[in-house]
Formats: sequence, C-alpha cells, structure tokens
Amino acid sequence: MIGFLRGRLHQVTPEGILLETGGIGWLVRTPAGQSWPPPGEEVAIYTHLVVREDALELYGFARPEALRFFTLLLGVAGIGPRGALQIMAAAPPEQLARAIVAGDTAYLTTLPGIGAKKAGRLLLELKEAIQKSGLALTAGSAGTPAAAAPAAAGSAAAGDEALAALLALGYSREEVIPLLARVRVELGPAAATEAVLQGALRAIGRGGGAD
Repeated sequence: MIGFLRGRLHQVTPEGILLETGGIGWLVRTPAGQSWPPPGEEVAIYTHLVVREDALELYGFARPEALRFFTLLLGVAGIGPRGALQIMAAAPPEQLARAIVAGDTAYLTTLPGIGAKKAGRLLLELKEAIQKSGLALTAGSAGTPAAAAPAAAGSAAAGDEALAALLALGYSREEVIPLLARVRVELGPAAATEAVLQGALRAIGRGGGAD
C-alpha cells in the first residue's frame, strides 16, 4: 500500500496531478479545484491505492483528514472512488462530516451524485464512524449539530455550503466564488446558508454573475 508520496509537482491535469519521485511520474487523482503550488515545487500527498481488474489507481489529498474521509466514503454502498472524489471537491471534509453528524439531508442532497436515498445511507453508515474519527469536532462535541457551532464558524460554513450547492447546479467555481463574496458582504457575516444561496441565485438571474 502506498500511503504517502513526496516529490516534485510535474503537472496539474484535469484528472489530478503528475508527481515525480525518483524519476518516476505518478498520476494521482485529486479533487477538482484543489490548490497546488507552481510546477517544479515539492509537494507531499496522502494516497489511497484502488485496485481494479484492469488498472491500479492512486487517489491523493493534501491533508490526512481528507484521506480519512475519502476512505470512509468508500465504505458506503453505491459510492465508488471517483464519486467520492466528486463529493470531496464540493466542500472540505470537516464540513461534510459536520453535515452527516447533524443529519443535514437537505445539504447532503446538494452534493454531486447524492440523492435522498444515498444521503440516508451516508447518515446510517457514517455518522458513528465520523463521531469516532474526530472529523466533526470543529463543530463542538461530536454529537452536537453544526447549527450549535459559534456564529463565526457558522457564517464561514454557510459560504462553503452555498458554494457546494451552486457547483452541484452546474455553475463553475470561478464564476460563483466572487459572486458569493459579494452576496456575503451585502447580507452580513451572520447570514444563513439559505439566504446566501438565494441571494446568489437572484444575482445570477439578473445577470450579476462574475464577469
């Protein structure tokens, strides 16, 4: 099992990154939108090897917490490695973990490839494992709903959840991030996710998206 790679970032591709270690170029599949330093710099990545009948595929993450959440997702019926990667491109693992612990099916169904039935499986199969893993502790105790987090943390999460929802609707990250920033300035830091999302959709509807 290859659990960790450190080497020179050779190239960022639509599928992930090419990492050079000892003259070997590893293709590592990573979440879309992941930030990387310029090619040529050294990076470290935590990896999970998926063995298929016709291929060996490496999936990688910049943080061990992300790798931990990825492996939890793989244990859910109906979620494969590429589906798990799409989910993790939508939001940080801690935010996803908090939503599962809080039983927030409304948010979970905004994630790519997650309908009502699959959201139910996430809650059923992952809640206890996430509580034990500590991934959701940034929201307070592992059994505390995300809504009970401090207001500052809640306002930051609202922006991320609105972003995930807009990405799930097909808008590009480059288009909606500046738009969400403007909406949050207009509504204030304590604005709820629903208000941020509605404000963004209204702005898009009247042609107020990013240029």
